[in-house]
Amino acid sequence: MKKKSLGLNAFFNGMRSVLSLIFPLITFPYISRVLSVSGIGIYNFSNTYVSYFILIAGLGIATYAVREGAKYRNQKEKIEEFTSQVFSINIIATIVAYLLLFLSLVIFKNLNNYVTCILIFSLQILFTTLGTEWIYTIYEDYAYITIRSIAFKILSIILLFILVRKPSDYLWYATITVLAAVGSNILNFIHARSFINIRLTLNTKWRYHLKPIMIIFASAVAITIFTASDTTILGILKNDYAVGIYSTSAKIYQITEGLLSAILTVTIPRLAMLWGQKKTKRI
Repeated sequence: MKKKSLGLNAFFNGMRSVLSLIFPLITFPYISRVLSVSGIGIYNFSNTYVSYFILIAGLGIATYAVREGAKYRNQKEKIEEFTSQVFSINIIATIVAYLLLFLSLVIFKNLNNYVTCILIFSLQILFTTLGTEWIYTIYEDYAYITIRSIAFKILSIILLFILVRKPSDYLWYATITVLAAVGSNILNFIHARSFINIRLTLNTKWRYHLKPIMIIFASAVAITIFTASDTTILGILKNDYAVGIYSTSAKIYQITEGLLSAILTVTIPRLAMLWGQKKTKRI
């Protein structure tokens, strides 16, 4: 397998991460003029609410898969067995996440005002799972997913100016945001199958995989509560207007955080592979 440049990978992954954060900042001046503050509040609350269920669907699978899968990436039989088992766990977690989401919408009547927007954002749960971006990270192949991600974001910006024209169009804005964020994931899943045979399997080493996955998941839960609970609590205690004002300022901080995270992410698979091969000097 041709060795990928860490610098080039960092560039591609950094570009993709930054674009994901800049997209709402580019569009916000237009959105703030067209949509009402309350509409933006419903949008942000719904997005944050769904993020908890995306976390449940994801468990700690992406981080675990990259860390462990990179050790087998030059062993076709082992990597296909590993990815199929991890993907199967991911699918089951996704089903559980959707069941919990629908149950919460039935139980908590005060969410009635957000139901439609929440359901739109919930598409991210399925598409994130199908995107299997951790496979591309294992193989250090960032060019494919970056180029398609950029294409979908450009398409989303065009659709934004065409479809979002009045205060009641915040649902269109939510739909376009989902398209920009995970619209390319179906193509990613199809393309991934061209170089690795990933499939659903019942023959999964649950005990072997679940312990490290749940440890990573516990850490992710703590981080999510720290970073997302502010918007959720604000929406519960105050109103959509307060959420609309507050959530806008928080996006600026996220850009810097995303840049640092992008650089760190691209080094993990290379280090994991070298560690699995006991090449400590290379590390």
